[in-house]
Amino acid sequence: MRTERLGRGWPTKAGRSLGAVFLAATILAGLAIGAAPAASAEDGFAPGDVPLSRYAELGPYETAQTTATHSCDSSPYGSAVNNTWRFWGNQSELQCTNIFPSGTDSPFGVTFYYPKDITTMSPLPVLVYSPGTGQEPGYYDSSARFWASYGYVIAMPYDLLNSTPEMGLGGVQALSNANKNPESPMFGKVDLSRVIFAGHSGGGGATQLNASVPPDAWHLIDPDVKIIGAVPTEPSPYALGILLTVPTLYLTGCNDAIVWHWYYPMWTQYHTAITVPAYLACIRGGTHITPMDDPAHNPFAPLTLAWMQYLAKGDKDAAAYFVGPNWTLPGDPGVEYVMRNALADRLPE
Repeated sequence: MRTERLGRGWPTKAGRSLGAVFLAATILAGLAIGAAPAASAEDGFAPGDVPLSRYAELGPYETAQTTATHSCDSSPYGSAVNNTWRFWGNQSELQCTNIFPSGTDSPFGVTFYYPKDITTMSPLPVLVYSPGTGQEPGYYDSSARFWASYGYVIAMPYDLLNSTPEMGLGGVQALSNANKNPESPMFGKVDLSRVIFAGHSGGGGATQLNASVPPDAWHLIDPDVKIIGAVPTEPSPYALGILLTVPTLYLTGCNDAIVWHWYYPMWTQYHTAITVPAYLACIRGGTHITPMDDPAHNPFAPLTLAWMQYLAKGDKDAAAYFVGPNWTLPGDPGVEYVMRNALADRLPE
């Protein structure tokens, strides 16, 4: 194994009560934090000399989404979350939806982001992104639009818990349904053979569980489904790396006081990932809430994009960060240290 380090719609009484519980949990969490095919030129992915974790330029495509977002100021819960996260260091304002707990819409479903011109494009690869436990999709709006602008369909399943295998199952099923629905703008435009799982916190645990499902099992949903990679971000503990079936990039925050980077993400997850190529990158200064910031202040989003571009589109600029003896991710000043296992060492350039 090789290691490289750098420098150091519930308007009911019960619904209101549940909302109060989540509000209290949010405040306590804030206090606890304390501190593939060849790519085409039109993809627009060209960080060049800009360190990748600071690369936050939108891609060439305008985006659309199936769930409207708005300022969190209109939601007591969303406003409390936004103000708490801003107090603890996030630079951008959160966006909210009407999905519970920010609003009163059902907390169960899947929302999509995709290029506005998707009907004129070839089928696009997919990122299935699971939010953190108790978080709603709007909090990740800026990252989802960022990824979609590079020519991806982003499916974001949610069920309030956001932590168990039904996240990926529901996301893939919804993608298959949209791909077969003549009334959907995604009709015939979803490339189910290029699916990547990702998620934050509890959603990072769900990501690993989904990436541990035997590949053939996905064919029960749709025979075209193929999972090609995973990105667990500051993941929850109930997963083991040895069960993974696809190349995996673990992203952790070096200042994360909830999911300590040197604890289970490293020892029971990354270090046990011995059957697939695996990486672990610790984001310098990254806290547990950084993945909800905008990409300009959230290195997790550009690094996730690079992994997507490498696996789903064969982008050579992105590949340079991960493969070959001179891989460049260790030199990015946005990461404090990175690791990759022996199988990743042997990946071709």
